[in-house]
Amino acid sequence: MENKIRTAADAASIDDGRAETGRWQAATDSKKKSTTAAARLQGNVFREVRERVAAEDAARLYGVEVERYGKALCPFHLDRHPSMTFKNGRYRCWVCNIGGDSIDLTERLLGVAPIDAVRRLNADFALGLAIDREQTAEEHRAARARLELAEEHRRFEAWRKGYINRLNAVYRRGYLALKSGQEPDAGDAEAVRYMATAEYYADALSFGTPQEQAQIYRERGLIGQWIDKSLKN
Repeated sequence: MENKIRTAADAASIDDGRAETGRWQAATDSKKKSTTAAARLQGNVFREVRERVAAEDAARLYGVEVERYGKALCPFHLDRHPSMTFKNGRYRCWVCNIGGDSIDLTERLLGVAPIDAVRRLNADFALGLAIDREQTAEEHRAARARLELAEEHRRFEAWRKGYINRLNAVYRRGYLALKSGQEPDAGDAEAVRYMATAEYYADALSFGTPQEQAQIYRERGLIGQWIDKSLKN
């Protein structure tokens, strides 16, 4: 009889242990999900702040005087000649050998943690990002649309700069062909033929309106054909 009671007690104890283990596992899984969701939310916010706020803009707002050509006296060492430069939304000091994005710069300038730098940039640039809460579906769609637009703009800028270089190469080849006074070969002849057009498009891509640049982008296939002919050896 005593053995039966002990067996029943052991079984009950095992069941209680399994139940406790189940509760612990459920709590652990819930914590992991919460941590993963928080990390994902924070990652999205950090990425969007980087996309929407350039390091140069953050530097100007927080007291760094940036010169006309994108250089500044580094605030992190006794700088007598501008050694900090800004490019593609990032910064770099060539003396301190440090660099980064707007979040990193704000963190260093204000002496705050990365998440506090994000909060400060969010407030000071009126970004309206959900930092300490889950985004609503509408906020998520808007953030995704902004990131896609930023990515599209990066691709366009890369194409624009590359095209300007190629158009300038056409003009330069035509100019040198004319200057040589010799009979041009097929490529030189095409370059001479399109010199004025190349100059026009290069100027439009450098200084034209967004509408003018968008039109050239839509016609890039046709334009690229005569560029290829002009640059062919």
